[in-house]
Amino acid sequence: MGLSHLLHFQQHSLVLKRKHVPLPRAATLLTILMMVTGGILVLFEWYTRIGAILLFCIIFPAPFFLHRFWNETDSYTRLSEFAHLMKDLSLAGAALLLMVLL
Repeated sequence: MGLSHLLHFQQHSLVLKRKHVPLPRAATLLTILMMVTGGILVLFEWYTRIGAILLFCIIFPAPFFLHRFWNETDSYTRLSEFAHLMKDLSLAGAALLLMVLL
């Protein structure tokens, strides 16, 4: 996802702006840096715990800014946002497991 954010920087920044994330361009840059660095550290097993911490720190708070299903009135949109929130929380849990196990 970090590479996707990098390749589509403007679109991702606009999504964050629409979701009322403060400083959307800076948030997108920080997201790219943390995802790519954390992913590389975990993938190549260099400082795996630090990589997992970086991934957790970017994945865990994201759904609370981006997937606010409780604000949606359309049932399909509410369900979709809830599914994305659960997916992100599951990925954050996986990053926690990496921190503990590796």
